[in-house]
Amino acid sequence: MKQSSKHPLFTVSIVCIILLLSSNNLFSYISCNGSGSGYEAPPGGKGVGFQNEIESIIIEGSGYYLQGNSYIQTLLNRIELQDINGIDYPGIQELIKKALENITNARLIYEKLVNKAEATPYNQVVIEKLKSFDYETFRQDKRLNDVVFKKLEGYLSVGDITGTFRHVLFVIKEIEKLLISIQTGMDFSRIEPFWKINEMCAELSLFGSYTARIFQSIQQK
Repeated sequence: MKQSSKHPLFTVSIVCIILLLSSNNLFSYISCNGSGSGYEAPPGGKGVGFQNEIESIIIEGSGYYLQGNSYIQTLLNRIELQDINGIDYPGIQELIKKALENITNARLIYEKLVNKAEATPYNQVVIEKLKSFDYETFRQDKRLNDVVFKKLEGYLSVGDITGTFRHVLFVIKEIEKLLISIQTGMDFSRIEPFWKINEMCAELSLFGSYTARIFQSIQQK
């Protein structure tokens, strides 16, 4: 019974690890990439094409999130194997510390991103493309997760790109809170917090990936 109770965490962990490995060094290209094109670039703004200042902030935040998530996945691996390898408390404390440092930096960058986006006018050409986009056909053709995609559609279908950034920031804040709770409690007999943080990271990865897919699609039109 004890072995079978761990199978759900193991399965979800493997899925997330595969996702991370497939996107390693490419996360900024699949996490909300292109959404900066929905804003007007300031005069003299840096970047090439649609990769304006907002796009650069997205990439920076994604970099911190990817690093933090990699530590989280390693933490989950240690928790998964605790019955075989035992618990290395100093090692796990260091993993949590590094994960928290990077997730906190990601949160700070996304706060900066939201503030910047709120103060920057939208690119109305891109907004109109988002409003007229055939989301349902796209979701079916790509076989995307319905729940995550519908959440994203709720923002983009009305041209609320900044809303997607707010959502990412909200999830990052929740991950940060959970890491602090785990760091404070250090109770590895309660598996639910580890399920929850794994699921939040998986949802956030899908949300960012779907955003990038949509913006890539409208750029090609």
